[in-house]
Amino acid sequence: MIPLIIVLSVSALIALLLFVPISVHIMYNGELFVKLKIAGIKAFVAEPKEDIKEPSPDTESDKKAKNQTENAFNKLKKKYGFAGAVKEVFAFVRAVLERLKRQFKHIAIRRLCLDIKVASEDAATTAIEYGAVCSAVYPALSFIDSIANVKMKSINVAADFNSDKPDFGFSVIIRARILFLIIMAFGVFSEYNKFKTRNEL
Repeated sequence: MIPLIIVLSVSALIALLLFVPISVHIMYNGELFVKLKIAGIKAFVAEPKEDIKEPSPDTESDKKAKNQTENAFNKLKKKYGFAGAVKEVFAFVRAVLERLKRQFKHIAIRRLCLDIKVASEDAATTAIEYGAVCSAVYPALSFIDSIANVKMKSINVAADFNSDKPDFGFSVIIRARILFLIIMAFGVFSEYNKFKTRNEL
């Protein structure tokens, strides 16, 4: 009888924990920042380390190690250019949304901020890339609006003809029960593996 009570108690506790509210803050502005709160209590923070000047890699293994630590967006930018990298990122986002659209009714997006500055050395190229970025970004945002409860949204996609340095950043705060975030995490991980394979990251 006692073992049964223990099993039932543990099962009830696990079931209860799965419905505890959790919030995740993800931010990217050149580096990735992640903060996790469980029932309002900070449980995990991953933030970029301070820049430390390191000697340039000399050996082939050093170069390979440095390449592996470079973030995915920068690798995509080197491979496809800025507009191509943004398109690949939003293709991945759209694939994740399609896969998880049924779970989004259980998830609240408290804040969604997106800031993209399209720029290049040539005004005509900037205009073309701006059109390509908009064609990737706005359909994905419309799809998010159709399936998710977004409390606050700030979107800024602009062409900067006075600069030659593009910029990309975003911030999102998601609130849900642990159960639904676990389901989402599996979906995101699966799509990210496909994304990495497709882009050879």
